[in-house]
Amino acid sequence: MASSQQGERKIPLERGTSEPVEAAAATSPGAWHASSSMEASSVVSSPMRWPSVPVITKRPGCQILERFNDSAMEDAYEDLKMKYRAKRERQLKLVTLDPHVPRSCMGNQNLLPVRDSSTKTILEGAKVVISLSSYVDGTLMARSSGFFINWDEESKVCTVLTSARLICSKYSSMDQWLGSDEYSPDATVYAHLLDKDETTVPAALLHYDRHFNIALFKVDVDSCAKIPSFSSEVTCGQDIFALGRDDYLNLTINHGRVQFKGPSMFERHYYMYTGFMTGQSGIGGPIINFNGQVLGMTNVLGMGFIPSSVILHCLDMWKKFGYIPRLHIGMKLSAMKFLDPIHVEKISRKCNIDSGLIVKELEIELMQICEDHLDKGRGIGSSVDIQVGIFRMCKGSTCTISLRLNISNDVEVFARVADMNS
Repeated sequence: MASSQQGERKIPLERGTSEPVEAAAATSPGAWHASSSMEASSVVSSPMRWPSVPVITKRPGCQILERFNDSAMEDAYEDLKMKYRAKRERQLKLVTLDPHVPRSCMGNQNLLPVRDSSTKTILEGAKVVISLSSYVDGTLMARSSGFFINWDEESKVCTVLTSARLICSKYSSMDQWLGSDEYSPDATVYAHLLDKDETTVPAALLHYDRHFNIALFKVDVDSCAKIPSFSSEVTCGQDIFALGRDDYLNLTINHGRVQFKGPSMFERHYYMYTGFMTGQSGIGGPIINFNGQVLGMTNVLGMGFIPSSVILHCLDMWKKFGYIPRLHIGMKLSAMKFLDPIHVEKISRKCNIDSGLIVKELEIELMQICEDHLDKGRGIGSSVDIQVGIFRMCKGSTCTISLRLNISNDVEVFARVADMNS
């Protein structure tokens, strides 16, 4: 490059350093300084710095910032910028520098006392949490999370538990008792694994249940991390984490406590609730405690989850009968224990009732009745007679009634009042 003045050299620099990127000519007073710097920095990759505009070097340690009308210098400067952008792009592909990794709840100050132990628990549990996607006619229908609950070392097949929302093609109503959701069990489903290459493999549907909204798939996996254990003890106020995967396979972590509330009249009896919202991609992920045990699975948009006690009974019934039977009781029930204490006290005074309105672990009770009935050789479509104690509010009296309930493996439906009157 030609100098505009004797002893002067226009040298583009990388911002943040006084060292030139290119060595100066031998006649330049700064030649020794430049060449020494280049030899030293050639041992390792130089730090990333945005190139500054060209400068005039009068003598070592004395530089004047000035842009010249010199096409060669301008070309050299643009070349440095292109190299910077290319290097930056390469580095951002490194997982250690990925700027798109979201932040989790683990930065919460309330979790500081258990940060280390909880992180270990979460990272261990995350090894079995995968992402699933479903397609109909080549079009993406849904994406959700799931987790391994079993691995057969001989066949190299994993069983994945997830939400049936993965194959739900139409949500007709927020009232789940209408049973109007439509499913596509023939949808093409893929499991997005957690190996280095993020392999995608087919997932074959084993079973899905419309009432409990769960689905089971099998996936071919060469190896599997330790399968977590289930704990059926889920209590209100208990600290929990919900794990899942987003659309980019990033782990999602939510922290909260089991809420002291029951289902609304539009929701299933078996729901329990977290203190945080779950999006579509996180549905189907496990709810775990601080020991890494599975307490349930998120299976609806929002805060609802299915507790592990119900999941375990569903799995036992499926393994035993090939389906999940349930009594259709024809009633929507709510738990008295979730009422405000003032309301409970008033009911107690007026009705002499301290508890009731719902059987503890109602779904488990209903499934146990079904199991006992089917073990006697009966089948789906048969009926069971049960006795139910009822307090009649209008008469202020208690009575026992006999109900004949049908056993079904389909979703329980309540028709709208308008539909029943038509």
